Amino acid sequence: MPFHAVSAGRAIPLLLGATLALGATPWLTPAAEANQAGQSQVLTAIRQVWPAAHHESAIRLARLESGLSPTARGCAGACLGLFQIHYSANRQLMAAMGIHTPDQLLDPIVNSTVAYRLFRESGWSPWGGQP
Repeated sequence: MPFHAVSAGRAIPLLLGATLALGATPWLTPAAEANQAGQSQVLTAIRQVWPAAHHESAIRLARLESGLSPTARGCAGACLGLFQIHYSANRQLMAAMGIHTPDQLLDPIVNSTVAYRLFRESGWSPWGGQP
């Protein structure tokens, strides 16, 4: 059921995740608020792992690959997390890093760490070029 705002005696449906400005204070739906908190944690994870010179490109890449969702799954489930790391293709590298299960890639810090390692070894080529 959508949220509704009342304006001049009539209800106006709002999309989930929409912002409703009441005076000078914006109001966020609970889903939008949770999404903002989650994205804030994701951005913090990327910034903790990637050097400052690459923050914006890494964030842009993660946004393109997963919509900044740490639990994103692509490639029929083979690509996981923020940077859509292909588990099977990178299994040997990840095993050397202590990563032994695909679900570990759903942690934003782990996923960012693997992505940065791939970047250090191959530049942006694992993702088809610079974002």
